[in-house]
Amino acid sequence: MSFNSSDVPSTLYSLVDEQGGGILSPWIKYARSSGDYSILEEYLDTAVKSYLYNGGKGKLVPISQLVTIRNKQRNALLGALRRKKGRGKSGPNILEHIDQDALSSGDFLKALKVLDGGMIKGRRSFKYRELVWDMDQRGRLGENLLHVCMLLNTADMNELVKQMTYRFPKIVNDIFLSEEYYGLSPLHQAIVNEDLEMVYFLCRKGADVHQRLVININRFSNQGSRCYGSFFCADDQKASRTDSLEHEWVDLVQNTKYIGQMYWGEYPLSFAACTNQVDCFRLLRAMKADPNMPDTNGNTVLHLTVIHDLPEMFMLAVELGANLHVRNNLKLTPLALAARLAKKQIYDLILECDMDISWRYGPVVCKAYPLNDVDTINESDGSLNPNSVIANVVYGDKVEHLEFFDGLIEEVLESKWQTFGKKQLFMSLAGYIYFLAVFYLAFMTRDAHVLPNEQNEEDEIIEADYSNYTEVLSAGLSLREHLAIARLAERNVLPAHCHLWDYSGPSQQIRMISEVLCLFAVVVRTFKDCIDAQRTGFSRWWNSIKAFPEKVLHKFCQILVMSTVPLRVGCYLDDSFLVIENFIVIGIVIMSTFHFLFYCRSLKFVGPFVLMVYKIIVRDMLRFLLIYSFFLMGFAQAFFVIFKSCERAEIVYREKHNYTDDEEYIERFENIMEDGVEAVMRMFIMSVGEFGALYKNLNECKSSIAPQSKVFFILFELIVTVMLLNLLIAMMTRTYEKIAETEKEWKRQWAQVILMLEQSSSASERLLSLYRYTRPIRSDKRRRAFVVKVKSDERQQPQFKLIAPRGKPSIRLSNNSSIHVLHVLSKNP
Repeated sequence: MSFNSSDVPSTLYSLVDEQGGGILSPWIKYARSSGDYSILEEYLDTAVKSYLYNGGKGKLVPISQLVTIRNKQRNALLGALRRKKGRGKSGPNILEHIDQDALSSGDFLKALKVLDGGMIKGRRSFKYRELVWDMDQRGRLGENLLHVCMLLNTADMNELVKQMTYRFPKIVNDIFLSEEYYGLSPLHQAIVNEDLEMVYFLCRKGADVHQRLVININRFSNQGSRCYGSFFCADDQKASRTDSLEHEWVDLVQNTKYIGQMYWGEYPLSFAACTNQVDCFRLLRAMKADPNMPDTNGNTVLHLTVIHDLPEMFMLAVELGANLHVRNNLKLTPLALAARLAKKQIYDLILECDMDISWRYGPVVCKAYPLNDVDTINESDGSLNPNSVIANVVYGDKVEHLEFFDGLIEEVLESKWQTFGKKQLFMSLAGYIYFLAVFYLAFMTRDAHVLPNEQNEEDEIIEADYSNYTEVLSAGLSLREHLAIARLAERNVLPAHCHLWDYSGPSQQIRMISEVLCLFAVVVRTFKDCIDAQRTGFSRWWNSIKAFPEKVLHKFCQILVMSTVPLRVGCYLDDSFLVIENFIVIGIVIMSTFHFLFYCRSLKFVGPFVLMVYKIIVRDMLRFLLIYSFFLMGFAQAFFVIFKSCERAEIVYREKHNYTDDEEYIERFENIMEDGVEAVMRMFIMSVGEFGALYKNLNECKSSIAPQSKVFFILFELIVTVMLLNLLIAMMTRTYEKIAETEKEWKRQWAQVILMLEQSSSASERLLSLYRYTRPIRSDKRRRAFVVKVKSDERQQPQFKLIAPRGKPSIRLSNNSSIHVLHVLSKNP
């Protein structure tokens, strides 16, 4: 029976079940109380040994077979539309016809390494895993007997774990095989149980602290059981889990926020760090566990302590040799990750770890902060670093990110502003004012004169030439021929709808110059935008542009200005081109003015109000309009039907009293809702308080449904005019107060403007600016640091004290440990 079949209980549970019962349970109790382990050993050599491959020596199983089972189990839990089939090809199984016991271990592993080794995504990948417990004799979660005992975590079961490990040493690295807990090993379980003694025992008996699959010429170590189970996966990555038959690890979408209380990494050392077990962490480091090993997301121990906000464990990992500058799959160092997740406390801690004190004079301290991970400018080539601390803070969407605009980040941004930001902003403002001036001048001098029609023109020619009829006769021309010649001479050659091509007269010449200057400015600006997009990448360029809606509108206006050129030429083809051009130009006039808001963002007394306008429109207005439109459309249809009924009743009333349609009389009804569109507009006008005309007509309605119409009128006023509009005012007030309370919001707007201006500079210009506000780190001029002079206060003690590791890291346990190393060593020789 396969472990993923839960219809029939596995025979494994006859040995030890999930409640602690089973065949072995009474005998382990007897052995512990009497000291006689002979009966238990006999059961292990007979009953338990029958569940093991090759009597406990293990067996190589193809990875593709394990991945297929895992994939089927995952798909069984998903709906039909969400099921995903494993990718890749499994390849031939070269172990099918080989007796693994007949060959010597050395020759067999040498051949296997040559035939089946490979590299996938830069990682050493082997297509076989050594399993000890029979796959068909496992529990519901793919566990073996050792795992069941570890799950129970009692003194008796822990003793049974030790006895099994003595008898079958390779079982110590056997893993869970289910989708939910795949890769979970006894060492992981001991760490989760917070059993330091068991952790030490398993490590001494061969438990691999790295849990990676490594084939060595001299030995085969089953080190591939990193914990890939969905239970220990980030919540926003669980839906993206896919398998490949070519490797054992699970493929995940990399764009994640690392949300999940059970995301503990995949290594035992990561489990110890995330569960905040200081003594266990020290013990695993003494067993050569590497804190810089990355999991599937590329996160090391330091990344995981940042995610779970564990500053004490972070300091311990740094003290014991963890690297501060390892980047995960999103190119984030622990410092940048702390900035992205808005973990201010641990962010300050990392800064202090990476900081270097240049000099100290009395209470004044000069600190040098390396900017490799902090600044948006790459110190090597001047390119932009979208994963820097400043980029993550400035474009962060959390309120907690505003707390980062103190200290180092504010100082760096101020230096950027003084170095290049202020100058570029004023130059950009001057260019915008120039564009706006010439565009408005061209717009205001547009000639709206319509030429007279041909008939009036012909009449004028006839009247003018009738007095000169003698000249016509003397020239030998007929009157019709002379009129045609005169008409061509007097009439403008341009069609009536192409009058904008007429640049005669002073005002039209000014318009021509203004249009040329405006078009030239737009072409130059668009060319520079194309260069910026090509230099930084269109995706990154667009992501920075879309943070400024007014900037997006201005770029759109540039495209519209250039589109007016073919429309101006198209007037010779059809007069509709003139209408389209006028429509576009009017839109440009309105939208181009909004760009002033971009320059207001950097001002302290205006910037927050600009943000308020955007937030109110995006959040409050859209939600209000969605609900408001339902009521508006419903009441509009009702009143449209009511007014049609009143109109028919009015016609009957006129016929009865012999009134004409144009005759005025008292209580005359007038239908102000001729169609559905007019009904909607009338409802909108009434919702803002102009309801006099509508109620006057309702009061003069002679239909039998007139009383019903007044009830609808009252309902509309109560629901829409009173309730919804006041609700909108309350929502906008809340948004205003919420933004007004965040005093640092203007700093974020100011910082976004600086980064926007920085992006428009070339790499060489950015690098030159970087050298102006930074200093080299010691003698290495390529590495830059930002120097800050602060006055230290000795009365304020730091919350955490950093002790730089010197020599071999200490593995001494903490004072509050319940189990000391000496006790563990004496109990487990």
